Amino acid sequence: AKEPKAIMKIEHLNATFQPAKIGNPHGLQITYLKDNSTRNIFVYHEDGKEIVDWFNAIRAARFHYLQVAFPGASDIDV
Repeated sequence: AKEPKAIMKIEHLNATFQPAKIGNPHGLQITYLKDNSTRNIFVYHEDGKEIVDWFNAIRAARFHYLQVAFPGASDIDV
């Protein structure tokens, strides 16, 4: 297919570690909104550092988005 299955806007994106839900010690749950409904993608990697890098990249992008969206807010409030 030439069209993406989903578009995940950074403003509605979040990531959490979920090893128990996925059944892998390096599991990550990515949540996003689609049609006003929360959707989930579960991913894992055999290398723990790789999944931590994914988590940090997603959270850093979200943090940067919020800093730009709310320039007067402190980092703690963001």
